[in-house]
Amino acid sequence: MLTFELSERFLTTQETPAFDEYLARHEWDSSIWPVFRCFFEAAVPGTTPLVLRTWEDGTLCGAAIVVRCTHYGRSLFHGSGPARLVDAARMPNYLWIKFGCCMDMMSNPGFVRDPARAEEVHAAMAKHLKRYCFSSLIYDYDDCASLYPGAAVMPTMPHALIDTSGMSSVQDYLAQHKNLRRKLNIFRNHGGTFEVVANRLDEADVVDVRRCFLATAAQSIVYLPYQDLYLSAALLTSSTHLDNVYYFVARLNGEFLGYQAAVATGSHLNALHGAFDRERATTHHAYDVLFVRMVDFAITHGLTSIDFGAVLNITKQRAVNRTIPMSYFLYSKYGIVQWFLDGMLRRTKMQSEEQLKFRS
Repeated sequence: MLTFELSERFLTTQETPAFDEYLARHEWDSSIWPVFRCFFEAAVPGTTPLVLRTWEDGTLCGAAIVVRCTHYGRSLFHGSGPARLVDAARMPNYLWIKFGCCMDMMSNPGFVRDPARAEEVHAAMAKHLKRYCFSSLIYDYDDCASLYPGAAVMPTMPHALIDTSGMSSVQDYLAQHKNLRRKLNIFRNHGGTFEVVANRLDEADVVDVRRCFLATAAQSIVYLPYQDLYLSAALLTSSTHLDNVYYFVARLNGEFLGYQAAVATGSHLNALHGAFDRERATTHHAYDVLFVRMVDFAITHGLTSIDFGAVLNITKQRAVNRTIPMSYFLYSKYGIVQWFLDGMLRRTKMQSEEQLKFRS
């Protein structure tokens, strides 16, 4: 019999080794745990990271990271009025971003002790959220729909990856994206450079991370339900020494333009957080060049894929070579509430044409 505990206490160093076999199965490694730990240490009012532990006969057999959000009106509505009404209601939503690992600082598949029982444990975790939560939202692959019987299902943006396993050098990637050579030249000719910074950023760059984050959030088609926590965690990780974490920093004549943080875990390079100064009239294709630099890094370091999270813009859609369809799976412990939320959410930004256009 499985039992569950939902708490604000992150996994201990005694608990994480239980999932070593599962990490190895996915070609990840233990470098993800310090990243998640920073995410928990960065908690802000109204947004709380939680661990859903699963036990069997007193033995830890599973763990999933979810976020309890009560301040998410802006992620649903453009208008400040409707957004404030949602926030004033303080209706808690439990969000599990279940695809990939560490994307946006919290994505995780749900770690299990026995990889052969992953689907069983994941389904049980989802069922517990349904029973426990007034509202829970699981962001997962379409192919995993059987894990969520009775959920309201809404399509959303696909998962974006670059498979580098068949590339011997970055020239193979550039051969697939010939327009990038021109953009590389434009960026370089305007004084643009990229540097790879290991482990942490210096204080001045962390200040610029905050500035770029705010500029990006103001213009992005997606505003995360846990946006404040995301920023807090990005600032904390950027100023903390973390092994196997790298920052791809773009500069224009020495001035900070933007960056992408990523963790090299196992055979993968997984994006953590990133932002560019979108208040500028142009960055001379710095964002396009970022993909080239990350592909070059991955190939040079023998990594077989780069995880970029969800497709949020046309540049990312064109830059990647693999996408996987995903959906939102909505639950409530009250059937009438689930019906109401399903109808409401289909009229929000989450189901807007500007987001769903990337699904096709």
